[in-house]
Amino acid sequence: MQVVKKTFDWAGRILDEPTSFAGFEFHDEVYFNGSMFRQGADFTGAIFHQKVWFEACRFSRKADFSNAVFYETVEFRDASFDDLTIKEATFYKDVWFRGGKFNAITDLRKALFHAEAGFGQSVFAGCADFSLCLFEGNAGFDHADFVDEVCFDNAVFIGKAWFEHAKFNSVPSFDRARFESGATFEGAAFPEDTSPVAAQLSELAARLTG
Repeated sequence: MQVVKKTFDWAGRILDEPTSFAGFEFHDEVYFNGSMFRQGADFTGAIFHQKVWFEACRFSRKADFSNAVFYETVEFRDASFDDLTIKEATFYKDVWFRGGKFNAITDLRKALFHAEAGFGQSVFAGCADFSLCLFEGNAGFDHADFVDEVCFDNAVFIGKAWFEHAKFNSVPSFDRARFESGATFEGAAFPEDTSPVAAQLSELAARLTG
């Protein structure tokens, strides 16, 4: 493990080679805002003790944050991702993906969000998998656009889940998902489908907003 004890500032960089911080431990603030990762970025198992900024970053190819641990607030607002993996990552404070563009597969299976998680106004152009995620704080998906399939199977929402005005172009899956503080789907758009699955989804939306 490589330990970085001072502020790490790579804001605004253009990185033309594959970039790896796998297993790094950052003790101070980290700045990548506005950077471009043209050949992928590997942050698997990285540990961030202070705030992290990835605002307006462009991640080409694969960005992998699997098993990463974030102890303070993380900013991914307005970032763009091709293939993103955050599987089994842990966020102890707020994390913001608001306005993000997820251009291909987005894998967040088993991610732990101990505070607020904001995905509002984001566009998920590829499949998005939130199965087995734990949302202890509020989870915001307001005005999100799910162009492809999205899965929340077995996800647990302890805080409130916000899906108002979200757009689902395919029937989302909430199989065995738990909403302990309720959820709102006010103004959400679902596929025009009269199948039993769509009927069950409409019933779920009505129950959660009731």
